[in-house]
Amino acid sequence: MKRTSPLLLAALVASLATIAACLPPATSAGGPPDSGPPPEPGTDLPGLGSASAPTADAVIGRIRNTLIGVDPLAGNFAKAIAQVKPNLPQMTNPVQATGLDQIPLLVYAACTDAKFVSYNVPTTGTVSANSAALVAAGMKMLDAGLAGLASQGASSGDFQAVLQALVSTLAADKATTQTMTTSFIAVCMASTTAAVSMVGY
Repeated sequence: MKRTSPLLLAALVASLATIAACLPPATSAGGPPDSGPPPEPGTDLPGLGSASAPTADAVIGRIRNTLIGVDPLAGNFAKAIAQVKPNLPQMTNPVQATGLDQIPLLVYAACTDAKFVSYNVPTTGTVSANSAALVAAGMKMLDAGLAGLASQGASSGDFQAVLQALVSTLAADKATTQTMTTSFIAVCMASTTAAVSMVGY
């Protein structure tokens, strides 16, 4: 009779233990999996804390908070929500979340509902003449979406420079005549999309 080597048995047990450790935890009768002990501090957890992606409701709330007077129950924003919401992220795990590319569509609709007067932007005149008002409107939107950090944080100058570059590009565009409406929407989209798409807050 042939005997199995103890080393071979130990290797087999170690292999089975390794495979079992890699399997997902078993659930009890359809209930949630055992959560186990809390994670160690500093552990990366997809979908939690600073690593979370915004869900559909969070995106809609962020847009509403960023733009003065925009109502998710009225106007173009409401129409876009009805069409786009099912496509927005449904989970906070940024690795598995899909639909972040839909945010600009929703932002565009909300920006068409935003009122110039709410941001002290004139409806007439040239883009060049109203450059400062457009940049100020973009900063106001960013501040509303980022809790005031756009104008008070270390990157304030960078935000202003990017918005000024956008407005200057719009003013210099000779291929299509940019109106105050199209320029306001462009600034609104840039500022609001930046504020809304941020991951982790």
